[in-house]
Amino acid sequence: MARTSKTITGSPAQDIAASWARERPDLDPLDYLLPIYLIRIGRIVDRVGDRKWQRLFGLSASEIRLLFALRRSGGDYALRPTDLFRALLITSGAITKKVDHLAAAGLVKRRPDPADKGGFLIHLTAKGKQVADQALESLADDSILAKNQTSLTRQERKLMIKLCARLLLDFEANPEMDGSFE
Repeated sequence: MARTSKTITGSPAQDIAASWARERPDLDPLDYLLPIYLIRIGRIVDRVGDRKWQRLFGLSASEIRLLFALRRSGGDYALRPTDLFRALLITSGAITKKVDHLAAAGLVKRRPDPADKGGFLIHLTAKGKQVADQALESLADDSILAKNQTSLTRQERKLMIKLCARLLLDFEANPEMDGSFE
């Protein structure tokens, strides 16, 4: 059976919606477009951020996220590796690799955990705190989703944050989506 030609609209998002509507008219787009769009947005944001963090700090986006997790922990800016892999939704092996790289760069240190003999904490160094703060300021000033980079108004950005936070609360409350990668 011959395939019909595909219509290209010019926008990947419009193409995704149109092609799925054509291929699966039996499904409601409200049931599948949101996850498809969120995945695509996440990949674009991560790729742009990764290039930016490499250029500014010589670090990957995932390494910056680890610094952010430590920085927002407050106090002495220390977390157990388990806390980190749960917060970042990555495996303990990935945490180890990232911590090794960040430790070699002088951004974090491993120290014994006084509450767990044999365990250790990952501490943010003064240099790591400085990089995390600079990265967050840069994110606020000129990220791909900053006020000057999208057509969204301030009110729309506030609504997006509120809706994304609700989705995350729903997901995190679901025991089948516990974020465990171990």
